[in-house]
Amino acid sequence: MAESFLQLSQDKQSIFLSADRYAGEALTRDMLISQIEKLGAQNYYRFESAIDSALAFINQPTPDDGDVTTDIKPIIVAECRDASYLVKTEADMMKASLTITAPYGGKAISGPALLEALKDNHIVKGIRKNQLQEIIRLSGQLSAGQKITVPVAFGRMPEHGADTRFEALVEDVGSRILRPQALDDGKVDMLDLGELVTVKAGQAIMRRIPATPGTPGFTVEGKELPAVAGKPAEFEVGEGTAISEQDENILLALKSGIPVMKPKGMQVDDALTLKGVNVATGHISFDGSVIINGDVTPGMKVAATGNITVTGFVELAELKAGGDIAIIKGVIGRKQEGSPLACYLEAGGKVTSKFAQFAEIEAGQDVSFSLHALHCVIRTQGEVVVTDQLKRHGTLSGGYIEAGYSVRAVNIGALAGVPTTIIAFGRYHHLLEQLQLAADQYDKEKDSIQQLKQAQLKLIKIPQSKRPPELVEKLKQTAQHHRDSLIATQHNFETLKAEYEELRELVSVTALNRIYSGVKIQLEKEKLTLNQEHGPSKIQIRDREIQCQPL
Repeated sequence: MAESFLQLSQDKQSIFLSADRYAGEALTRDMLISQIEKLGAQNYYRFESAIDSALAFINQPTPDDGDVTTDIKPIIVAECRDASYLVKTEADMMKASLTITAPYGGKAISGPALLEALKDNHIVKGIRKNQLQEIIRLSGQLSAGQKITVPVAFGRMPEHGADTRFEALVEDVGSRILRPQALDDGKVDMLDLGELVTVKAGQAIMRRIPATPGTPGFTVEGKELPAVAGKPAEFEVGEGTAISEQDENILLALKSGIPVMKPKGMQVDDALTLKGVNVATGHISFDGSVIINGDVTPGMKVAATGNITVTGFVELAELKAGGDIAIIKGVIGRKQEGSPLACYLEAGGKVTSKFAQFAEIEAGQDVSFSLHALHCVIRTQGEVVVTDQLKRHGTLSGGYIEAGYSVRAVNIGALAGVPTTIIAFGRYHHLLEQLQLAADQYDKEKDSIQQLKQAQLKLIKIPQSKRPPELVEKLKQTAQHHRDSLIATQHNFETLKAEYEELRELVSVTALNRIYSGVKIQLEKEKLTLNQEHGPSKIQIRDREIQCQPL
């Protein structure tokens, strides 16, 4: 019988065929496998080539003289194997995975064994116990020899500190123009925009949010990844303001007036209030902010170092402000063949109005309209936005638009195919220049470190007793300074690069409802002319080319 050929070893770790039990009867693979199973070893690892050898040996013809070879060693055909594991780490040491092979009749893997395996492979940080429990649970459901891989340890990238931020605590006029006030009956009155924003002495007008140090990261091997601290910044204490004695992160107004936003602070301007600007008042030039409770009539000029706020219309006039320009009703110019547009606005900050037509506008920040901008020349380092709060109205048509970042409107162009030129993301030149400067600085620091290494090598050649201690210390300190500077410069380059790439993904020309033929768009160096009408669309750079895609 077949069973006379198989034996289970005394330690129950293997099954073998012994030639001295040969009984001369033929044996098939199925019979041999069946006998293995009867021995309770159905999950043992089988040596297929050994089984083939065993079958060939048993089934060989019997010698004519009846002699049986008895000096053949036992053939092991199956063995018991415990569960095994393999630890694998990513090249950047930010993730480690465990691959478990289910046991062949042997012992299953245990939690302590896995922890020891990770330790043996220098995985000591970021180990997730729930992942270890999960892989143990899943491995228990596997058939003999099946494998499962689960990530069990994770590094953490450093969280670099945030730079100091400054948050205005007062609202500007422009935001009120774009968000009309509600009446008692719940309806919106487009004309009633509430009281103009003013501040009182002692009022908190800006909050400073301090820089944060950041949180270091680590690899799964426990190596610390240092975080770069955020850049601290102090208030720019403008005229009419002071830092609170109770809270160094609060800026207070020292007098009543108009708050004018600065990048890192505010100033409070004295306000010149007029009922209108016309031939009776003459041109206005004021060191502070100007509030005009009426219209600016044709031919008049208004200049202010702070903000200019007009509650009526500006028609065929010139306004120049060091801060923001806010015009509640609208801006009206006139088409003049062969001449510059007769209505001109220039602001160091934002320009906001209900509408503008045939006007030339230059701004250091965003330009926003709630109704339309028709046949205007607009140049801004910020964005151009033509939409009301509900995104139902807002047409940008005709003229030339050059924006530092995105352009967004409900409708762009016109059904008649009015030529409209839009250049967005004009700030990319500045970002690329900053990137190049950072790269040059990085190379400069690397060169300095290399020169210091050469100096240190020359110093090593001098007998230690003759090395000037002050020179050794100076080289050491200088080398550390350049290493720190190299890390900071590299972080600066990576931050700028990430900012550029993020902006490149985000900047777009967006039509929330419709964009018409005749619109020419440029993003960086890529150009697109629309020859047909589209519904809600977003024009962006994708895969290094400009594309028009539906929203």
